Amino acid sequence: MFARLFEKALTFLIDVIAFNVAFASAFWIRYGSNIFPESYNPDLEFSSYITLSIIVAAGWVLMFFFTGLYRDWYKESRLDEFFVVVRTIAIGIFFLFLITSASQLMDFARSGNLTVILTRTKLAVLFTYAACLVFFATSDRFLMHSLLSFLFTRGIGVSKVLIIGAQEQGVQLLDEIKHYPQLGYEVRGFIDDNGKFAGTQCDGLPVLGTYSDIPAIVKKERITALIFSHVSGSANEILKIVNYCGDLRLTIYMVPSLMDVISGHLKTHQIFGVPLMILLQDHMPAWEAQIKRIIDLAVSLLVLALGAPAWLAIAAIIRLTSPGRAIYNQERVGQNGKPFIMHKFRSMYQDAEKRTGPMWAKKEDPRITPVGRFLRKTRLDEIPQFINVLAGEMSLVGPRPERAFFIQQLKQEIPWYVRRIKMKPGITGWAQVKHKYDSSIEDVKQKVMYDLYYFENMSLMLDLKIMLHTILVVFTGKGAH
Repeated sequence: MFARLFEKALTFLIDVIAFNVAFASAFWIRYGSNIFPESYNPDLEFSSYITLSIIVAAGWVLMFFFTGLYRDWYKESRLDEFFVVVRTIAIGIFFLFLITSASQLMDFARSGNLTVILTRTKLAVLFTYAACLVFFATSDRFLMHSLLSFLFTRGIGVSKVLIIGAQEQGVQLLDEIKHYPQLGYEVRGFIDDNGKFAGTQCDGLPVLGTYSDIPAIVKKERITALIFSHVSGSANEILKIVNYCGDLRLTIYMVPSLMDVISGHLKTHQIFGVPLMILLQDHMPAWEAQIKRIIDLAVSLLVLALGAPAWLAIAAIIRLTSPGRAIYNQERVGQNGKPFIMHKFRSMYQDAEKRTGPMWAKKEDPRITPVGRFLRKTRLDEIPQFINVLAGEMSLVGPRPERAFFIQQLKQEIPWYVRRIKMKPGITGWAQVKHKYDSSIEDVKQKVMYDLYYFENMSLMLDLKIMLHTILVVFTGKGAH
């Protein structure tokens, strides 16, 4: 994990340097080298453009960030990464052209003279700058990958993985991984649900246990990924493994069947020269996920800051109308099973569950105060959770976080419930705008179906739709339960 963070931090730093070197190189080529006499100007000092170079470099960092160029590219095709870099730079250069041509565009709007816009010198300078960017931005990344490959082949910073299946296919996969040490994977052993293999050796590596042993082995060996070495014909087999390790921070790969690949419903990746499918992967592209996080931060700050007088008034009313604290804190299970403390305006009487224990809210729940009933109907009881959003524990949109007490029941009764835990919980979600408050396990089962729909169709547009629907609920009360 540290190696991946170090790689990203170093890539970011080298990119910043590359962007500024590209700017300086383009400046020298066009104005200082006399390679292009028509733009040669030895009296032009680069020192006057240093601030501009830094500002433009910051813009490139944001573009690279939003297009996913700071995700894990070490196991992806270098050619694919090159094309993403070129595409990003092309889009950025187009925007630069529009920005630098703003005044000429206004002149064109007034005079109708097109020649004031498309000057050959400006286009030549931008083309030179683009060429320098492509050269330096791709060179630094190839250099980074070469450095990582060098370290990985020497066992430095590698990711530890387990192979599911101690049979012929598992041995073949192990040989492929050994053939590509530069990808940074180290196989620590095998897992096989056939008990007769436990404690034996498979191609020189130990069979560490069965499926039920996965959580303990993952923690002991610090495993980061599991790889199914065979095409499983049994959904129950996959479900069994997912249920055992769904709460762990793991990437789960599986060799897809021919029908999976042909149908196109499952995205495959070429790793070790073998097509592998990632189970329970995030369906939102990296750049959308990053924009989603920025929206989370911006909206949370605005809501908490601009509505502060109203939130203080609500807290005072809660304290005056029933004994107890205004803010109710409760441990919930977050993304990948990580617990966190969720905050809400208290809508129930103090110690409401002291006698009954954990239970779902009812339609006419006597534990809810009169003020709490209004807060729940308008969703205003959720306002303190914007603090959780700022802390990165929740998002504006996502499945509601559940308590560990209920999750243990739900994992047994609802197939693929673990998919829900893979997502960051939210203040509102598709299930909340489509269904009522949970009052029974049947309600939860229905909500899980809505949550899984959101998981499979995650996008900024769907988030926007959910947020708009939630705003209507807050102001009208319609659709809230």
